[in-house]
Amino acid sequence: MYLTKKMSVVLTPFILPLLFLFLNSCGIERSEYGKKSDYQKLGAGCTASSDTTKPSVSAVSPTDNSTGNAVTSTVAFTFSEAMFTDSLSTNTSDTTCSGSFQLSADNFSTCIKMSAAPSVSNSDKTFTSTPADNLSSGTTYQLRATTSVTDSSCNKLASAYTSNGFTTSTSGSGTIKGSIISQSGSSALSDVSISYALSATTVASTSSDSSGDYTQSSLATGTYILTYSKSGYLDETQTATLSSDGQTLKVSSLKMLSSSCATSGTISGNITDAVSSANVSSVSMSFRRGLNTTSGTADYTATTDGSGNYSLSMNRGWYTAQTSKSGYIDSTFHVYSCGNVSSQDSSISTTLASGAMRIVLSWPTGSTATDIDSHFSIPDNSSATFHIYYDTNVSGVNHKKYIYGASDNTTLDRDETSAPGTETITVTAVRSGNYSYSIHDYTNKASSSISKLANSGASVKVYYNSTITTYNAPNSAGTLWRVFTFTTSGGLVEVGTMSYQTTPADVY
Repeated sequence: MYLTKKMSVVLTPFILPLLFLFLNSCGIERSEYGKKSDYQKLGAGCTASSDTTKPSVSAVSPTDNSTGNAVTSTVAFTFSEAMFTDSLSTNTSDTTCSGSFQLSADNFSTCIKMSAAPSVSNSDKTFTSTPADNLSSGTTYQLRATTSVTDSSCNKLASAYTSNGFTTSTSGSGTIKGSIISQSGSSALSDVSISYALSATTVASTSSDSSGDYTQSSLATGTYILTYSKSGYLDETQTATLSSDGQTLKVSSLKMLSSSCATSGTISGNITDAVSSANVSSVSMSFRRGLNTTSGTADYTATTDGSGNYSLSMNRGWYTAQTSKSGYIDSTFHVYSCGNVSSQDSSISTTLASGAMRIVLSWPTGSTATDIDSHFSIPDNSSATFHIYYDTNVSGVNHKKYIYGASDNTTLDRDETSAPGTETITVTAVRSGNYSYSIHDYTNKASSSISKLANSGASVKVYYNSTITTYNAPNSAGTLWRVFTFTTSGGLVEVGTMSYQTTPADVY
């Protein structure tokens, strides 16, 4: 009896606290990592705070709706804020859709096996993962982040995020060509060294000729980084994607900057609505070094103010600016720093209904061409065509509009006469028949031998059915650039020729 009583006295102080802890654990918040208090105490988890803002996905790589991506591509999420790194996991053992970071080619019935857990960068905002094997060619892949993804303050994604998807390149080969001129004098630059790298491996190299032109054929489909170098000029890069067999891709003309440029400068500009010309505030902007560079960590960021203006200091060189705002289509344009450079403007388009088309012509500050005009040949109600441009007159009706019906028309929404400039045409609903779009150098229309349009830096973006197609002026003398044709059955077809035309009415 004495021994029994003594044991009871000794054990009770230990048993009762343990029993209390066991019962209390039923009410502790848990996650897929165990008890929340456990992983917080270990220093590996999030820390609850007054911050209750849920995180969101701000970017994916490869970018949504992109094509021609290399089969060796890595994939990445960038989030709106720092994340709890352990909440990003992926499947590394098989093709089941486990983990919170998923990649799939069959709408997540199965998922691509990854080589390792996602790597972390950008102050815990960007997570990158590499597939265990090469992706399949000519295949569309989607990325998904599940609601297990958590920020550093323990807030989860409001809902699972699924990307529209990116498409890998098809097997085959093609040609990439372009032209190079000096930024200061807009003169052709010869003997510029150009290298072509695919998946970080240089596969070809060439140099520009006396006209500043260069070309490289027999390139496998995929996404290339072109690197340009010449003594006395800053090295530059450009991203270019060959997406189909037999394709010839004309990339953006490069205006190389002198190595005497100031090491940094303030760049500024204005973002407007492509149709109304109204200033657009609260546009999120990211800037990456190089032409057509749309993935990876941004070098700089900015947001437009209440008047649509942005301003920031950056190191010298060319950059790709990406814009993002709710209700507008994400877009890009090029800016450069060579000391202080102002008036680096751009316009953005509102989202479009299916079947609608918008064509946006732009030419930058300092352009060699001042007044450039859009010309559009469209099918009318019969088998004939109709020519829309700045001087069109339709029986007293708005001279920039061709009306089929109350909600079916083609309009020249915006017509500007100086650089930096924008001209916009909208087709409410494309219809059967032949369309053709051209650019006319109105300022120099009387010239019989001139290359100001070719060297103007003018580009055309066509927004149609959730895709953006960009056209760059050919490096040829002329005042009339035939840009593309379009039919509902054949889609957009680049023409890319340059000729001369003195009379605007005779463009079509």
